[in-house]
Amino acid sequence: MLGGLLAFARRRWKPLAIVGLVLVAAAAWLFIPFWRLAGQFSPTPRQQPSRLYAAGPQLWVGDVLSSAELVGLLRERGYRPAEASLQPGRYALSQTAEGPRLQVWLRRFPTKEGVTEPVVLDARFRGPYLRTILLDGTEVRTAPLDPQLISSFLGPEFIERWPESIEELPQHVIEAVLAAEDARFFDHQGLSITGIFRALVANARLGRVDQGGSTLTQQLVKNIYLTHDRTVVRKIREAVLSILLEVRYEKRAILEAYLNEAYFGRSGGTELKGVGAAARAYFGVPATELSLAEAATLAGMIRSPGNLAPNQHPEAASAVRDRVLSRMVELGWLDAEIAEPLYGSEVEVRTGVVDRSRARYAKDAVADEVLRRFGLSELADTGYVVLTTLDLGEQLAAEKAVLEGVVKLEGDKAREESPLQGVLVSADPHSGGIRAYVGGRDYGRSQYDRVRLAKRQVGSAFKAVVLAAAFSERAATPATQYVDEPIEVVQAGNVWEPNNNDRTFRGRVSVRRTIEDSLNVPTVRLALDVGLRELATWGERLGIEKRLPMLPSVALGAVELSPKELLTVYSTFAAGGRRPALHLVDAVLDRQGETVDGARIAEPEQVLEPAVAYMVTSVLEGVVERGTGRRLNALGVGPGIAGKTGTTNGRRDSWFVGYSKGRATLVWIGYDDAAETRQSGSRAALPIWAAFANQVKPRDGWGDFEPPPGVVTLAIDRLHDGRLRGWCTEVITEVFLPEMTPEYYCDRQGRVRRWRGPPERRRGFWKRLFGRNSGDS
Repeated sequence: MLGGLLAFARRRWKPLAIVGLVLVAAAAWLFIPFWRLAGQFSPTPRQQPSRLYAAGPQLWVGDVLSSAELVGLLRERGYRPAEASLQPGRYALSQTAEGPRLQVWLRRFPTKEGVTEPVVLDARFRGPYLRTILLDGTEVRTAPLDPQLISSFLGPEFIERWPESIEELPQHVIEAVLAAEDARFFDHQGLSITGIFRALVANARLGRVDQGGSTLTQQLVKNIYLTHDRTVVRKIREAVLSILLEVRYEKRAILEAYLNEAYFGRSGGTELKGVGAAARAYFGVPATELSLAEAATLAGMIRSPGNLAPNQHPEAASAVRDRVLSRMVELGWLDAEIAEPLYGSEVEVRTGVVDRSRARYAKDAVADEVLRRFGLSELADTGYVVLTTLDLGEQLAAEKAVLEGVVKLEGDKAREESPLQGVLVSADPHSGGIRAYVGGRDYGRSQYDRVRLAKRQVGSAFKAVVLAAAFSERAATPATQYVDEPIEVVQAGNVWEPNNNDRTFRGRVSVRRTIEDSLNVPTVRLALDVGLRELATWGERLGIEKRLPMLPSVALGAVELSPKELLTVYSTFAAGGRRPALHLVDAVLDRQGETVDGARIAEPEQVLEPAVAYMVTSVLEGVVERGTGRRLNALGVGPGIAGKTGTTNGRRDSWFVGYSKGRATLVWIGYDDAAETRQSGSRAALPIWAAFANQVKPRDGWGDFEPPPGVVTLAIDRLHDGRLRGWCTEVITEVFLPEMTPEYYCDRQGRVRRWRGPPERRRGFWKRLFGRNSGDS
């Protein structure tokens, strides 16, 4: 018999070889590529967007904060009232004998130190104050809240993913998906014979491939590795890879991958992949906080996301939710008593989709800073968490103020090709953290970031630099008087004749009035007294990046600076002479929640004496109270603001830079092609500044600028400095450095007195002379 078989093989070896080769090729075609693909399988998607977060608020014991206001902060972050008991993402408000009590089960959220663990926050109030904070029962002085998501760095396919661990998902989420898609998932090995048989019968009746009888594993394979074509070849490949996945991986890993890859339609122009993305898009919460009804709604829409999306088709979504709940009851996974009240109820949608049009200039600036400081060249689909200094509410207020402001300024004279542009950037002058950042009116039309990249003449806004240099060099005081009359300045054979904006002259004027009324001629005289070389040096110290030209016209702002540079200068005044490094990024975390090493932000540097910074601020407060910035008073911004307007030749650039002791904000208005705006800084930039400031003003006001040690305050005769009469004719209060005090001052009765120094210095003189304290006279 063996001989017969050998003889048969010799006669038929060619057909057998061909069959063998075909079988080997088929095996290789089916198994080898898919085994390799299965080896690349991961329950957590390898690609997910990087996230851009605003700065999270910090709660402090003693804050002026009511329980209702804290509830508002929580609701902005997607927290919901507790039902039967406190759960993650829920809060409970109650009344005690001592006052309101608010308990919150905080989620995990990113911070500069890493990702926090869930913890119960217990906040107790007395009147308008936050009296006590406890975290998991331990009393603390301060506690952070979740930072708000501003935007995501999506890849070119615009896919939104929020991967979730199956270990952290509620059981009803898992059971709802299995009830809707594959109730026997834990029993089969990748294929369902009964499902395939039902699909074959249905397809035979229809005469086409309409149903696939796919298991959850097969759906996962199709979503990750294959096309969605309904062909026999694709179904064979799908079946093979499904079996391979079941052989190589545990069921729960496959289920987790499915939950993170299932398609849930589109929202806001973004494709939603995974239950995590769907939970946030349709209900504004993480998947770990989905209610039973919400879980059933999402599970029901998997088969047809476009037709069952709860925000677009609420009735259809409600019906499919009820079918999923009924199926869960049928499978014994849900008590009928729990499901009954949910049948027919309205689907409550609380969208959590982030508007991709907001903060887009800031987003580009953040990406640039992340590259410079952290060396990360790509944020799209790389899973990083970028924590910024931005405040989301202030950012939205800034965008609104700029857009509405420039539209109002244009009126019916809008230019289609090159419209009027606006910039607003606002920062904490002490830390340098930027709170709001708007680089133009419409990012969709122009991606050019004018905050960082535009170099425009700053006009009279530069006069504050002249002021700081003059006080630092002891060239003048706010009371020093200059002659406001025509002047000719000769340099390199050229004659320059500056003029005031209104082309009139006022005779003798003080430095204070010169800046308040933005007079050009006395400013030039002051700058020449300081010295152009010294002026350039002080400009660099205050934050101007390039050496200023040695030209007298620089004193009037004939120099091009970026808005960021100019804001740095004014932030230095607000911070008492400490120059901050303006920045947007606080920290970057990787996908594991670990902080990424990067270049640290430079500590603020003391570049101006605190007394000099205060004197500059005192003069700039006068600009707002009586000078070119006085329109702020009518716009309701309130006291505690110092600032300066700026308008360039031809009114091509309009500026207003203002600050309080805790905030510095700049607004610029102009055309990209430097066309005339016909608007001054007080008419164009200042109202936009005011609209933003009124939205972000602290409830207790801006506060007062407190004079530091080294500032002498004296009553003097504004007109004659007390030198020509025995009595003062017009008394004003002025600030001086001790070594720059005037020769005379006015006493309480209005009489002229010779100044001999502060009382403590005079007492020390007489004590040294006579060995005792002889008083002030």
